[in-house]
Amino acid sequence: MRRVSLFYALQCGDLSELRALGKVRELKADEPLFHQGDEANLVYTVAAGSLRLYRLLFDGRRQITGFALPGEFLGISIDDSHDVTAEALEPSRIWCFPRARFDDFVAGNPILKDSLLEVARQELAAAQQQFIVLGRKTAMERVASFLLYLHARFERITGHPMDHVALPMSRADIADYLGLTKETVSRVFGQLRNSRIMRLETLTCIQVLDRHALKALADGEDA
Repeated sequence: MRRVSLFYALQCGDLSELRALGKVRELKADEPLFHQGDEANLVYTVAAGSLRLYRLLFDGRRQITGFALPGEFLGISIDDSHDVTAEALEPSRIWCFPRARFDDFVAGNPILKDSLLEVARQELAAAQQQFIVLGRKTAMERVASFLLYLHARFERITGHPMDHVALPMSRADIADYLGLTKETVSRVFGQLRNSRIMRLETLTCIQVLDRHALKALADGEDA
């Protein structure tokens, strides 16, 4: 996890000091880490597993804003409360740090400030990309873009090329993230399977058979 986390540049002594500040929390599938509106007095790093991040709209609908994977940092907020709910997709292990003590640690380790700025930059880029996906792309283009994005994230985590992609999130989760219905996501998956662009290993794992064709679909080109 360290290689893909914001703590990658810390020396062993600093890592030991950081570990002493926090504690590990184990989550079961569907167990919340924090709720929308909770006081943001902790920050978190995903050590294992994955989480869904979502916001409840005024009419009760759920909008998933992202998925947190191993090595990712959570809990940064400009306000005193969380604006989303974080919930485990699968059994997960989370490092939790008191926000005030973490801020003090960062103040004494300037290299972490650059890492936090990079985290903020990546989140902004992801948000901008999501606006494009939701505003301009067809259902096929949205699903293809999501699978490529997830594929790239898992390759970064493992550190090597891979053709299998874990799908810890449900079809309903994907639909709520992409602004589609569950039925539409399932139909697009079927089309990708029938076109031999991907193969469903299980409900929670796919094999990408033709990455170039998948990218062409994501870009709105003929596969």
